[in-house]
Amino acid sequence: MKLYTGHWGNKELADLDAVMVAISRGKPRWKLPYRYRVLGLLVPSKEAFTLQDWQEFERAYRAGLEEVGVERIVSELRRINYEHGGKPLVCLCWEPPGQFCHRRVFARWIEEHTGVGVSELRIGMAPRLLPPNQEKLF
Repeated sequence: MKLYTGHWGNKELADLDAVMVAISRGKPRWKLPYRYRVLGLLVPSKEAFTLQDWQEFERAYRAGLEEVGVERIVSELRRINYEHGGKPLVCLCWEPPGQFCHRRVFARWIEEHTGVGVSELRIGMAPRLLPPNQEKLF
């Protein structure tokens, strides 16, 4: 199973042959050009979001992930992956690349527990949707 992280504002997401997975507390209020799944297990708790210190937030979020457990999280990710024919998954939250965000905390945590690397999605990393077949002219 291939797993990436990304942010809601990435306009490239609509062209990817991948499954978008919401792991943020809020979802976009604008119309998206793709569908997405919600995986509440990876959403930080309300208590974690009240923390102003990033290190405290990270500790609280990691504690929440530990409470859910790596087996359950991996099982849910695999289920979504299976339901969508083995397409890569892209875990989405709000912050643009380079800013502190919980999706990258999750990526490090899952790598520590499974050995599977989770990259921040960049152009060319995930398969693109094929254009529809052109109608025959003759």
